[in-house]
Amino acid sequence: MVETYTLNPNLTKTAAVAEWLQQRIDWQIYLANQRVPSVRKLAKLLNISTFTVVQAYEQLVATNVLIAKPSSGYYVNTQVKVVQPNDDKRVVVKHPVIDTRWLVQQVFSDIPHHRSPGVGTLPRDWIRNDKMEWAIRQVTQQADSFIYDYGNVHGYLPLVQHLHTLGMQTNADHVITTAGVSQAVTMVARLLTQAGDTVVVDGPGWYWLSSCLQQQGLNVVSVERDHQGPNIEHMQRLFATHRPKLYLTNSVLHNPTSYNLHPARAHQVLNLIHEYDAYIFEDDLYAAFVPGGQVLRYASLDQFERVFYATGFSKSMASGWRVGMLVCPDKHIDDVLRMKTLSNSNTPEFGERVCHHLWTHGEYRRQIKKVQQHLYSAHERMRNALPKIGLIYPEHTQAGLFVWVDTGQDTSQLALDAYKEGWLVAPGQLFYPDARASNHLRLNVSTTGDEFLRWLGDYLDKSCQY
Repeated sequence: MVETYTLNPNLTKTAAVAEWLQQRIDWQIYLANQRVPSVRKLAKLLNISTFTVVQAYEQLVATNVLIAKPSSGYYVNTQVKVVQPNDDKRVVVKHPVIDTRWLVQQVFSDIPHHRSPGVGTLPRDWIRNDKMEWAIRQVTQQADSFIYDYGNVHGYLPLVQHLHTLGMQTNADHVITTAGVSQAVTMVARLLTQAGDTVVVDGPGWYWLSSCLQQQGLNVVSVERDHQGPNIEHMQRLFATHRPKLYLTNSVLHNPTSYNLHPARAHQVLNLIHEYDAYIFEDDLYAAFVPGGQVLRYASLDQFERVFYATGFSKSMASGWRVGMLVCPDKHIDDVLRMKTLSNSNTPEFGERVCHHLWTHGEYRRQIKKVQQHLYSAHERMRNALPKIGLIYPEHTQAGLFVWVDTGQDTSQLALDAYKEGWLVAPGQLFYPDARASNHLRLNVSTTGDEFLRWLGDYLDKSCQY
């Protein structure tokens, strides 16, 4: 494996080397009883002195992470704990099993972005806004007027203006702010369903969504999804059999395929929703990545009669702000407001004001334009690179965050083997609620570099030889 990791500049060299090795033990790149790189090899790899490596290794021996075997080298201690007490950034993976829980844990681990083609976020340098600190200072100067009160239960409603740029014309009374799209999902599901009810998601579809709904005791079934939208014949059968109350989907830059919704398919789905007295939860989290923002959505066709529409800023501005917006059908807004009030009273207005400040002063739009250009270039690179390793760039893919690649083999074992070599990938089985076998990988175009593509090409070549 070619190592490209840079030592932590905030630590001494000895401490940084110890951290480097501890991370790889946590990631199970080095397993119990396995020999770690020799002193000379690691010194050459990290471009440091052998003395520094010896000090780091001796430090890890003293803390029972490593054991030293004379004339043999250093080995991972069989009793090593791969997570330090109270360290919530590292995850115990004693026997790695590739499932949704595992992938969610890895998203919050220390695996660097350039080794994580399976993550669902953009690199920090893509979304970093030079005016963020300025916007925070501006809002801080106004803090005395709102920070000591609960504020409006709807949230900071000037944010509603952002919806208008997406073509969502709605009354502010029907909008509430949420702690990201994830809170909106859980509230709507609790409002419309009870344990044992059936809900429909896309297959493939967002892995977190299926797991969240299953955790609420719901029966989650998937409808086949292609480049035009859900397969309407399959959807008809599911509705006739299960009578679901809710269909949850991305219509724009669908996760994981980056497909958009076709108008004819959208009308067919809405007809089915009305026929069976059901609702749509439309997750429009990737709206910002569409140049101009004017693409087809269920909400714009249905005018929020049977559509709950959610969007937010976590993918495009700052995940830590957890700022989202939910538009509700008129008959349900009071119930959703009650649920928000009883769950956490309100959402923090500070972050909502910062997002609004960046948007109204044009900084957000300028930053997003750069992101859109980055995504377009990344897709062009993938379009050229995938055929070189024997894979096909999928037709109809739009310039979103992901590309859904058919590898020609079950990707669950591929994901485990990649993990053992320090790569975090997202195998296709995660994107179906029944965890069915899949030949697909979801690749994040912003974090899938040449090094991983070389690894993937070599891996697939070797697999074909057996």
